[in-house]
Amino acid sequence: MRKAALSSLGLALLGALAFAFAASGGGNARELDAARTANAASVHYRVTVTLTHANSPVTLRIRGAAAHDEFVAHLAMGSVTAAVMRDPHFVYEGAPGSIVVGGMTWLRLPTDHIPPRAKLFSMLRALTASPFVHVVSEAKLSRVGAHGVFAGPVAYDDPVVRTALYQLTGGFEFRGLHLRVVVGRDGRLRTFFLTGRTADRLTTLALHAQFYGYGSPVRLPLPKPGSFMDPALLQLRA
Repeated sequence: MRKAALSSLGLALLGALAFAFAASGGGNARELDAARTANAASVHYRVTVTLTHANSPVTLRIRGAAAHDEFVAHLAMGSVTAAVMRDPHFVYEGAPGSIVVGGMTWLRLPTDHIPPRAKLFSMLRALTASPFVHVVSEAKLSRVGAHGVFAGPVAYDDPVVRTALYQLTGGFEFRGLHLRVVVGRDGRLRTFFLTGRTADRLTTLALHAQFYGYGSPVRLPLPKPGSFMDPALLQLRA
C-alpha cells in the first residue's frame, strides 16, 4: 500500500512538473517575442537581399552590428563594397571601394541637428535589425513544429511593412510575401527568410537574415582625424 501510494505521488508530481514546464515554455517550445529583439542591448547580423529579374540575380550583402545609439555595417554588391558607421553624434560613410579623395576615405556627418524623420535616418535604420522586427510584428505567423520555427503570410500593402522594406528592396513593391523565421529559446530572432514577387511576376525577392551575438559589444573602427571630411567643419573654416 505504501509503495503504491509513493508511486501515485510520484506520478502526480511528474504530471504537475510537466504541466508547469509546458506552461513556462520549457522543453523545445519557443515563443516568438519580437519586442525582445527590438529591445536587445545589441545584436550582430548578416543580411542577403537578392532581386532576380529575367533569371539575372542582383545581390546586396550586409554584415553589421547595432546597439541603441551606434552601429556599423559593411555592404557589398558584386565587387563594390562600402561601410557605414554611426556613433551618438556622427554618421561616417566610407567611400565605395575605399576610393581615396585627397587622402580622405570617409565622410563625417553631424546628426545632432538632423530631424528624426529625415531620410538619412530611415536609410540607416534599414541597415539594422529594425526592418525585420517590424515585418515580423505585422506578419500572420503560425508555429511550424516545436523547434522555434514560425511561418506565414505578410500583407504587402501594410504601411508598416512597406516602410520597413522600402530601402532594402530598392523601392520595388513585392506581393505574395511569405515569411519564415526561427527564434531562440529567449524568443529572439535567429533567422529570417522572406520571399515575394512583383505584380507582373517578372522580379522575385529573397531576403535572408541571421541574427546572433545578442548583448555583445559593438566595436566601431572610427576613422582617424585626417582620413575623413566633415562639411560642417569646412563651413566653419570658410
